[in-house]
Amino acid sequence: MPRLDDSPGTALRLMVVSTGDRHCAGIDLASGALVRAWSAFPVDPRLRPYDVVDVTVASDPDLVPDPAEPDAIVIAGPPKLSGRVKGRAAARLIRPVLHPERAPLLGSYGATVPFWERSPDHPSVTVVKPKGPLVVTFEEGRLWCHFLWEGRPHVLACDDPRLAASLRRNGRTFAQMRPGAHIVVALSPPVDGHCYKVVEAVVPRR
Repeated sequence: MPRLDDSPGTALRLMVVSTGDRHCAGIDLASGALVRAWSAFPVDPRLRPYDVVDVTVASDPDLVPDPAEPDAIVIAGPPKLSGRVKGRAAARLIRPVLHPERAPLLGSYGATVPFWERSPDHPSVTVVKPKGPLVVTFEEGRLWCHFLWEGRPHVLACDDPRLAASLRRNGRTFAQMRPGAHIVVALSPPVDGHCYKVVEAVVPRR
């Protein structure tokens, strides 16, 4: 697989898999690498999985909340929508970056990682294809994602704004995703000395 060129000034084109307030996670179309692109500017909340965005690599490491993120890049300006990946092309991009089936999520067990134990040896974001049903619930004022991994049930906070809006719009507190959906699991910025595993997005099957 070609190596990602993350030198400042390099133009990249990414297929979005998830977004946050000031970052997006995406697969570089040229190298196939999964990255978290951090920006000093708000990211357009209308971006959704499979959108294609153009970004330019910058050099401002202070924008990355966790310096141990091996998949982090800093970008000049917010990601700019330039297209969309459809059908089998999207599936071909996702397949090589799927999390290994017999490995703990993001390289550790448990729902949190102490910030002082973070290491570049483990990713900060990954795409997961859960085994069995994928269910989301709205409880205690927020969205939760329920799934099986390595034969054990997992429940992680879900930060997918489109999914939350859909449940509220339909007056629902429970939804089972269609078979074949993926989830993007990422580490949150440190909170009280810990990084929390969260589901940044539910990515529908292509």
